Formats: sequence, structure tokens, C-alpha cells
Amino acid sequence: MTEEKFNSKNFTKSTKTLKENAGVYHFGESEGEWDLVFLPYKDSLVIQVRNGTWAEDLGYEAWLRKCQTFNNVKIKDSKFYFGNYSGQFVEYNEGQTKTKAVILFSDPILSRNYKKDSAQVGFYLTTIDTFFDSKERYELSLEIKPESYFANKTKQELKILRNTVYANYGLIFQKDGDMDKHFSKKEWYQAWQKDVSTCLTEIEKRNITTLKKFEHQ
Repeated sequence: MTEEKFNSKNFTKSTKTLKENAGVYHFGESEGEWDLVFLPYKDSLVIQVRNGTWAEDLGYEAWLRKCQTFNNVKIKDSKFYFGNYSGQFVEYNEGQTKTKAVILFSDPILSRNYKKDSAQVGFYLTTIDTFFDSKERYELSLEIKPESYFANKTKQELKILRNTVYANYGLIFQKDGDMDKHFSKKEWYQAWQKDVSTCLTEIEKRNITTLKKFEHQ
């Protein structure tokens, strides 16, 4: 294993369902820590890598929350494959305690694959609902909404709802425009990206497509 050493005998292949394995798994400590998020989608998963980095090119020093999204995830037994990376759902057994975990055979932060007999371990942190606990921010991120959800909303409500998805990923809105003024008041909003299209999950894309139908009526 990289960095931390684990006894491979303490790990067993997970026999849980995809829904049971969905959630947030935490890797590393301090500035090197990051999360791997597994979102249920149809009969598979969407995987997001969420980490941060210090940046000074914004005119001030800031901790930028970065995200990589993998919508085309392949599942085979307890193993999963996303982009050029792969991993496995496991259980970590220590004494009488069993903890959900994932073993990664690749490093999506540094874009590299590990050598044989090396891997990285992340431990289960929390549920999806707890991680995305703000309804205002993540209403369109957790499940595909029916058309009836959007039908009775005003054009302004739809516009804010749609742009909230983009704001979560740090989209820079037109300076002094309606959305810039709206989201600049939010403590969580951090503007630093001109394009967040690669961050969107299939769940968010589906919801935005439906939303736009009513926004343009």
C-alpha cells in the first residue's frame, strides 16, 4: 500500500449491493486529503473525485474546491472502473469491527496507476444525503426529477435552480449580472471556473435538460 501500510489479510471483498456501497469515502489527511463520492445512477454509479488545492492566480490566495466527474462507470462484481482508473469495494476487518472501504489501484489526483502490490485505501465517511445536505444547493444533484417538479416554478426560480448546479462547481457568472449578485451573497459560493460542463453528473444533466424545457416555454 502507498503511504500507510495495511495487512492485506484485513481486507475482504465486499458482498454489499451498489446502493449499500454508495456514499463518500475519505483518503489522506490534512492538505492531502480528498473524497471519492459514489452516487447511485440507474443500475450503476457516478463517481466524483473531490479535492482541493491552493491557488494564488486569482489575485488572492484561495483554497479551490476541485472536482472530477466520471459518468461512465463500469461495475464488475465488487470492482469498479472509471476513466483510466480502477478500484474495489472491500470491508476492512480489525478485531470484531468491520468498516466499509475502497481500494484504489490508481491515483486520480496525480493521474497515475500504482505498481503491483501497491494501492490506496479510503474509508467510508458518510452517506450521500449527509454529504449533500443542503437542499438549496443539491436539489438537482441527488435524483432525477419528474417534469411536475419544474412545472409550477417561475422563470426566475428555474433560472436560479439551474445556475445553482453550476455555482456549486465554481462557475464565474457575468460580473454584476443577476446570477453574480445572487450567488455572491452565498457563503459557500467560490467563483473560479469559466466552464464547469465536465463536472456535471448524468443526474444533473438530465434534470437541467428537463428544467430548460419549462424555462424556455
